[in-house]
This record gives sequence, C-alpha cells and structure tokens, in this order.
Amino acid sequence: QTGESAAVYFIGKLLWAKGLDGILEMQSYYKKVTKQYFSIDIYGNGPDEKAIKRAFHGRNQMNDNKKINGGYSVKISDSEELGSTNEGTSNIHIPESDTGKNQTKRSRKISHHVAKLSKQFQATTQTIKSTTEYLELDLPQSLYEYRREPIPAKFPGRVDHATLKKYKVFVNPSLSEVLCTTTAEALAMGKFVIIPVHPSNHFFLQFPNCLAYRNKLEFSANLSWALKHDPEPLTAEQQRLLTWEAATDRLVAASAITRREAKERQQLGTSKLDERIEWFHHEIGTGMKGDVLRKVLGAGPAADQVKYSKRQSFDDSLAADENAEGLSIKFVGSFLANSIRKTFANGILVPAGVINSN
Repeated sequence: QTGESAAVYFIGKLLWAKGLDGILEMQSYYKKVTKQYFSIDIYGNGPDEKAIKRAFHGRNQMNDNKKINGGYSVKISDSEELGSTNEGTSNIHIPESDTGKNQTKRSRKISHHVAKLSKQFQATTQTIKSTTEYLELDLPQSLYEYRREPIPAKFPGRVDHATLKKYKVFVNPSLSEVLCTTTAEALAMGKFVIIPVHPSNHFFLQFPNCLAYRNKLEFSANLSWALKHDPEPLTAEQQRLLTWEAATDRLVAASAITRREAKERQQLGTSKLDERIEWFHHEIGTGMKGDVLRKVLGAGPAADQVKYSKRQSFDDSLAADENAEGLSIKFVGSFLANSIRKTFANGILVPAGVINSN
C-alpha cells in the first residue's frame, strides 16, 4: 500500500498541536475496522517534523542506516585511537648548553617527554571532538515510534496548497485552529474535508462536502464513504461564502454595533478600553517578546512562532516594511487587503461623525 498514490492528504505546520497525533489514532482505529491503514501524504514542515515522521514510520524504519548502541547513534573513525602518539618527536633539535653534556642530555630527555605528552593530549582531544560531532541523542519522542508496522505516509515537504489538485480528501484533525485557512481552501478546491466537530469548524458544517466527526468510528465511516464517492460541485452561493469578500463581510457584521451602543460606550469610556485591549493583543504577537508571552500563557510548542519563522524565512529579518496603509509588504495587493478596502468602501462601517452627532 505504500507504493500507491494517496487520495488523502494533510497540509499545515508539522506540530503535534496541529492534531498529527489524532491522525495516528485514527489510523490505528481505521486498521482495526478495515484491516489496513489508509495512505496519506503530509505536506509542510515544522519543529516536530522529525518526531512526527518517526511516529508514522517507526524507529526501526528511520534508523536502518544508523548503528544504535544503548540509545545513542555514534560514529567514530577507525583510524583514530585514544592516546595515539607519534614517536618521531625525538627528532627535535636542542642546542647543547655551555654548562656541559649532562645538562644537555637531561634537557633533551625532558623535551622529548613534554613533546610526547603534548602529542597524546592533542590526539585525545581530537578523538573526543570527532566522537561528540557524531554523538546524537536518540531518545524516543513518543510511544508511536515503537510501532512494528509503518503507516503508509509520505512527507513531501512544503508546497503551495493550490497545486494539490490530485487529491480528493483533506483531513484536518486540529483543535487549535484560528482561521482554518487550509480547510476553507480545500472546500473551495472542491474536495471532501474531514474535520472534528468543534467551535472553530462550525462555519464549515453548512457545506455538503464537509464530513464532520465526533469520534473514531465516525471518522472511519466518513473516510470510507469519501473514498468511494465524489465531492458535490459547489453552488455559486457556496463559492461566494468561501471568498475573502464574504469573510470580510462576516467579520465586520460580527464586530459591528448600533449607534445607541456606540454612544453608550463613548459615555462610559469603554472605547478607550477597547483601544488598550487592541494594543495589548498587538504586543503579544510582535517580535520575540510575543513568543515569550505566548509561552508564559501556555501556548506550548506553538508559542515560538517568531523564532521558527525567522529560521525558515528567506529574509534575515521578520519585520517587513509597511506601506502608507500600514500593511506589510506581503499583504499589499492581496485578496485580503482588497476585500477589506472593498468592504470599507461600501460603507458598512458607521462613520465616527455620525456616532458623535447622536
């Protein structure tokens, strides 16, 4: 089964927090029901990539080309031996002293022993260095690594989601999503999406190609059904719901308040509180201090967003220049930026002058 083309895929940052352990559990239950694993291609990279690969493939599969000894992988050059010396150090020329031949002989003997000890020290240092360079701590990151039978999963790396047109089923078991962008993209591309019943996924339940599950049995049933059927074509209205324009309209509608509410908030001074909350929220996600705050607040492995982005980014600095509208360079001209402009241009928001006049 490992050689066949997978119809199922996942795309996202390779973090355990993204629900990859959930896929492992679903694989085990699916095999219990159907007697075989389902093939899956997992796209992306991340801090937990190595541990996740080993969890799917097993330690034995990942370490076939390594020599394991007591939980460590060690490579030491056979030509290096601890304490190896070079006996040619006695050829060092020391001029005879004017005080006599005995002193000269004694000096030569001492110099010979010093040179020999120095050579031994250098050889020992080099051996230790070469050993530590290949000494790799190989402790298991999860119990999944001890599986005897590897799961038929491939890890092709990072790709543009729009290029993954050959797949029919997108699986996203994550319970830590905020925007759920990959799920929306998969639906817009006309695929089945199998996702857990969760508040972050509530919006997607209205689409016929969304197959939600509450337990392992429902997941296995949904996957088996999806592999035997084709997704329904999206209607024009369903396609519109998945555009940035529609998303921006929903955002504005969710945050809009009436003129009376705006006047009451202004009288009570709660608008200032909103500004302070907005400032604090912005500070949480900015720079390395954002990573620190997220870690303190319990974000776990997802806390080091800036640190990881800097390591993966092609740019040396995470901070991008901003244009006159305050948008970072990568958002200038994007669908999101254009949708926001269009929403504001349509006059959905209430002008400040109208609120003050009431």
